[in-house]
Amino acid sequence: MEFFLKKLILSIIYLFLAFLSTLIIKKIFSIILFGAHKTQNEKLIKKTKTLKAFIDSLIYVAVYFVALFFILEKWGVNMTPFLTGAGILGLTFSFGAQSLAKDLISGFFIIFDNQFEVGDYIKVGTLEGEVKKITLRQTILKDKNDNLILIPNSQITSVVKVKKSY
Repeated sequence: MEFFLKKLILSIIYLFLAFLSTLIIKKIFSIILFGAHKTQNEKLIKKTKTLKAFIDSLIYVAVYFVALFFILEKWGVNMTPFLTGAGILGLTFSFGAQSLAKDLISGFFIIFDNQFEVGDYIKVGTLEGEVKKITLRQTILKDKNDNLILIPNSQITSVVKVKKSY
């Protein structure tokens, strides 16, 4: 019974430390992101909030995964098969998600390099229209016939900003 109680208390301590760690790390990133951009620029504030939400979720998953790993180890669970399986699953997923990863990376650079913005009229290959929405995964254009064109960001290799729409 005492052995079980020690493991339980240690597990609770690990979870508390994970919780505390996420709070501290998120606060540090918040200070870095918002402290460096004391501005009234709404677009920059929106981009910073988007980046902060993304980083916060990554921190949460990483810290709690490590905490879970330590907790299971303390309970006597051999983590080697799980880590091996996760590695194989990760490799399989990476082959299947190559285009998604390319879309996200391209979207990140489109947004943070300000290549084009919502409201700009652009031409991407043979497609052209007004930019209605930009996400990390895709760019949405509206053409002169009011059709929505969804372009995966990885397929945007060159962009022409057109001065006059329609």
